[in-house]
Amino acid sequence: MAETETQPKNHLGSFNDFVKMIYNKKYQSVWTCCLGRNQSGKTDFNLLLLERLHTLGLADGFGSNIPDLDTSKCTEPFEIDFIEDFATLKKRCQMLNPDPEKHGIKRYFFLADEMGNWAPKDKPWLNVDFIREMQQVRKYGLCMLGTAIDRVDSRILNEKHFHGYYMKVSKSNPTIAVYYNWINHRRMELIKIPRTKIKFNTWHSASFYMEPRAPNDLQITVLNPEHEIVKKYLECGETWRESGIHRQTGKRAIGKVLQYHMKHCLNSMQESSESKEIVEQPSTD
Repeated sequence: MAETETQPKNHLGSFNDFVKMIYNKKYQSVWTCCLGRNQSGKTDFNLLLLERLHTLGLADGFGSNIPDLDTSKCTEPFEIDFIEDFATLKKRCQMLNPDPEKHGIKRYFFLADEMGNWAPKDKPWLNVDFIREMQQVRKYGLCMLGTAIDRVDSRILNEKHFHGYYMKVSKSNPTIAVYYNWINHRRMELIKIPRTKIKFNTWHSASFYMEPRAPNDLQITVLNPEHEIVKKYLECGETWRESGIHRQTGKRAIGKVLQYHMKHCLNSMQESSESKEIVEQPSTD
């Protein structure tokens, strides 16, 4: 049976002691996840961890896939980058650690919200790239604080990759949690957890992708007269007559626009494929 430890009550420093114990700088990369029912305070708990990690000087940078996190009410306000894709997250960690052997590892803590949505166990094929890359980016000091109700792929959330996980055991009382430490196989109860001062939009549904996404308001730029003709046709009606454009003129314009975009899309796909091949080539050193 696992050992049980209880945090001292009514002592603010005790939670800080717990944070220093789990996220000590002797670890280059620490990954934990907070599990529990909806509205049990999982995200709030991880935001509290970010807040204390900053206060205790245990982190060199912060990010999250939750937008518009407001730290202005914190005793020491700090920046939390909004990152919604793994490629950008990896670059951010690499920029923070341009020469780890010379300067040591600087740790970047990332709050990965709603892992069950973007790393689901019932769609394992979606997680292949992430599983392949996750071990590499740890070498650049990535520390991850995940949240999930359930559904997380067990190939990701397991004792080989994570230090441990929190369980928010009560929906009615978000001030208690249990930490299951996979390193020493101990169970620790956390009591009277303080509230975070970081504000966020509780209605936002967090997403995370492997590559950067185009903005939602992205519009096709009108590049030539053919684009103008097609744009006018799409805006004015369902027939060429309604748009005031001769049928043959319209068909020629559509043909040229399709050729233009097919050419550029194929070129982009080819460049992406070539870049990937270069990156994946084994080292000859």
